[in-house]
Amino acid sequence: MHKFSDFAKEEKAMDGDKVSISELFNKTIVVLAYRKFESRAVKGKNCIEIQFKLDDKIGVTFTNSAVLERQLDTFKDMMPFEASIKKIHNYYTFT
Repeated sequence: MHKFSDFAKEEKAMDGDKVSISELFNKTIVVLAYRKFESRAVKGKNCIEIQFKLDDKIGVTFTNSAVLERQLDTFKDMMPFEASIKKIHNYYTFT
């Protein structure tokens, strides 16, 4: 007989204190990991949870940014990496 815990892998939230993405602007962080899931706020869009390290503290932030999503997907094999999040006009980007 199969055990539910053997085949059902629930995706858990990442460890760390929740931080608003605006608190991270122009600060050097280490991006540790990310995960994508369907946004509850905007139908048909993904939400990205980003786990990061700042000043030896682990945190998580959430965003619907398509630019950050594309950058994370493109450079996922380079994690962990050091970056800053910048707000440029109406979008966020890693620099």
